[in-house]
Amino acid sequence: MAAISAQLVFNIFTLAIIAFSVNLSVLRSPERPAYLPLAVCLAAIGIVISQPTIVAVLPSLQIPVLIFSLPAILLIAPAFWCYVCGITATSPWHWRQVRKGHFIPSALGLMISFIALLVPTEAQYQLLVLGNENVIKSLSVSMRVTVVILLIATLLLMLTWILQSGFYFYQTVQRLTRYRQHLKHLFATTDSKEIRWLSWLLLAVGVVWLANAINILLDNFIFATQVNANIASGIILIMVWSIALWGLRQKPGFEELYTSQIAVEEVLTSSEPQQEKYQRSALTHEQANAIAAKIEQAMQQDQLYLDSSLSLQKLASHIHTSPNYISQTLNEALGASFFDYVNKYRIDAAKQKLKQTSDTVVDIAMAVGFNAKSSFYTAFKKETQQTPSQYRKSAHLAIAK
Repeated sequence: MAAISAQLVFNIFTLAIIAFSVNLSVLRSPERPAYLPLAVCLAAIGIVISQPTIVAVLPSLQIPVLIFSLPAILLIAPAFWCYVCGITATSPWHWRQVRKGHFIPSALGLMISFIALLVPTEAQYQLLVLGNENVIKSLSVSMRVTVVILLIATLLLMLTWILQSGFYFYQTVQRLTRYRQHLKHLFATTDSKEIRWLSWLLLAVGVVWLANAINILLDNFIFATQVNANIASGIILIMVWSIALWGLRQKPGFEELYTSQIAVEEVLTSSEPQQEKYQRSALTHEQANAIAAKIEQAMQQDQLYLDSSLSLQKLASHIHTSPNYISQTLNEALGASFFDYVNKYRIDAAKQKLKQTSDTVVDIAMAVGFNAKSSFYTAFKKETQQTPSQYRKSAHLAIAK
């Protein structure tokens, strides 16, 4: 009884988090449409995991919820993919941009669920709750054929779910990689935009997905398997809490540029080779050199790099030049992304402060334009192959000699 109670407590807490988050996501969706697929994803998860609570509170709904868990589980991955697309989009995201093909498996599952409702209630209970397949023999011939077809279709869709989940996992990793590369062409500081929490979540989801996929294959083709209900419920609670907490806090990375005049798509055509990327540009070699001089003046004299929120748009406004031309100049004439170019000035300024002052490393990091200690350490070590403390120590030793 204690084990069942623990599972039920975990489940109730998880469903409460889902209910609250879905409501909040829907309320916020007019402002940020990407929250709507997050709501759909969480609601689908809620249907799939709700059995312990349904059995304890509303047992009459146990079979219908089990039946509609099939389309729900097939809806989770594409809905989450739409959320990821929404928060990484270079322009305001809307549902109309979504290809309908993403939801074909879930639609097929929904169709199978409606047909399954026609099966006699006792047969539904025996098959879905007790797992007694012998009940099929007691059905009429037509119903027996229908049930067998439904079972085969359900198995095929569950195998599809395994492939579907793997596909969206790969696509999400690829999209996040491209997104983080794109950020560096537009922002000098990317810590709050890199969605690192999603990488950790994907790792956890990948482990759970793999475990579930193996469990389904073993359970259907080799031997019955049993997963500890308390552990499973606890893991689900943590993962749902993480999705709800971080998912609703995450703003679209390019949101601040949506209302600006910057041609984001033009700047981010970095997947093409440089020669092809800029061959149609009207920027001449002389103009590029002039822009490069303006950029260096903005950094050296105006010390624009000290602005922790510096973006390509801000730099463009400061030197009165097209953002696309600045990006082209940085890549062709100066050989660096906007992010790397600005952070080189920040690191050079930090080196001087490490040599000449006794300020803490954190104070220096903030003073030169970084807004996080971790990003400063990463950038500093990439540039100097030393940590800030090691650099300060070696610089003082060199002066002493």
